[in-house]
Amino acid sequence: MGTRTNKQRICRLFHGRFHGRFLWRSAEEQAWLDLAPVGREFGSPDYERLEQLDSCPFDVFGDMMLIYEWLFTPHPTLDGMTPDDCARSEAGLQKALDLLAGLKLGAAAGLAITSKN
Repeated sequence: MGTRTNKQRICRLFHGRFHGRFLWRSAEEQAWLDLAPVGREFGSPDYERLEQLDSCPFDVFGDMMLIYEWLFTPHPTLDGMTPDDCARSEAGLQKALDLLAGLKLGAAAGLAITSKN
């Protein structure tokens, strides 16, 4: 059997497995692929809001541990919710960003006062 004939035979045998409906996946792999994305996973309904909330605090805190602490600590201005939980809605995201803007202004004012002394 020639090389070309061998390649054609192999192509006919495996083409449907890679280009058709049949894929070599276990049931567990398929179950993981079928899960809906949640939270900060790309494709989740909250992804864009949480991405926006994640990008802003670094200007204020500058340290990942402080950012993590701020994101997951309940705050009285947010009705006792954490900024992460609050950002699950558009109005809640705006409240969290307003709180962050206030912290940024407060930090900037504190730096201005200490730099004058």
